[in-house]
Amino acid sequence: MSSSDSDDPQECPLCPEDAPVDLPAYEAWLQCDVCSEWYHGVCVGISAAESECIDTFHCKRCMATHGPSSYKSPASRRSQRKHNRVDYTKLNEGQPATFNQYKLRLDAHEFMDDEFEHLADGREVTGAWIRARDSNDPFIVDSPAGLGMTMPDPATTVADIARIVGRDTAVSVMDVLTQEELSGWTLGDWADYFMAGRRQRILNVISLEVSGTALDDMVRRPQAVDEVDLVERYWPAAKRKPDRFPRVKTYCLMGVQNAYTDFHVDFSATWVYYHVLSGEKVFYLVPPLPSNVRKFEAWSKSPEQAVSLFAENVKQCFEVRVRAGNTLFIPAGWIHAVFTPVDTLVIGGNFLVMQSLNTHIGIYKLEARTHVPARYRFPFFLKLCRYMAELL
Repeated sequence: MSSSDSDDPQECPLCPEDAPVDLPAYEAWLQCDVCSEWYHGVCVGISAAESECIDTFHCKRCMATHGPSSYKSPASRRSQRKHNRVDYTKLNEGQPATFNQYKLRLDAHEFMDDEFEHLADGREVTGAWIRARDSNDPFIVDSPAGLGMTMPDPATTVADIARIVGRDTAVSVMDVLTQEELSGWTLGDWADYFMAGRRQRILNVISLEVSGTALDDMVRRPQAVDEVDLVERYWPAAKRKPDRFPRVKTYCLMGVQNAYTDFHVDFSATWVYYHVLSGEKVFYLVPPLPSNVRKFEAWSKSPEQAVSLFAENVKQCFEVRVRAGNTLFIPAGWIHAVFTPVDTLVIGGNFLVMQSLNTHIGIYKLEARTHVPARYRFPFFLKLCRYMAELL
């Protein structure tokens, strides 16, 4: 239902007190089909372009009884006042550089508190301890002491990373607002962007694998990881050629304030460790229950993926803050999203473990069904399985 200029809404119940209402982003309105309340599109996490695809709009309050909004046909829920249309992906053309529809959706959702195990240090985290755990829950080690790992100095900057790895090194950069990869970037370009005082887009680097570089020489991952990693245990040493070997041991992740990675499962449901050198990360973690995996697969295939928060589809989604000096371990199959509240530098890595082998294989098959590109899947997974079969 639309309104004329005379009865067009002037207030949105979700607007923060300091909302910059003079920005074009706040000039797109939507009306709930159930309660008839009007909302700014930006306040409910829907861009002006996305609102064109809405058939029926349900606000968060009405979703509980009437289900989510429908995005299959042109919308009629927008005000008829003449508003400026905004393409939020073109932030280099004068739009607000900090606008982030994902953060708005996160802020509107009530997540469960962190209920996971926190260890003061890593002295008890051994390979035997990981194998003997009854729980498949994530755990956090507050201090790196006892983990048997070596990390760069916490004062290391992104400019240092570029210098150590090489400024001409190609790097995959993700545009947060579209969750799409940008091509043609080098580490030098990235360092210049990261260190700049003003950023025209929110960008993220989450897949810089540094094995074989000078940075890799400065990193030793937790000793327990080496003890349980199936690649370390079963891939023949004589066949570990750089271009024919799973290089997933050491990643450098560099996120600017408000960067976000949408819900996903790490390739082949690998375990992962994240050590925060500086800054902070917020993880949103969904247990890998069969029902949740089915919902995730359906969401991944749905056109609503770009305009909805996966956490709305499940009963449990935990919010976990990982601060400088902390190391987070996420076991196999956990569905998660990651938000960066401040500029942050992380060293992490992926690994496969024997007790999670069925999960690894199951997610490998799910990736095939959902047509995940090969470059985003665990490299040489089937070859590793063959090597394991020969030795077991």
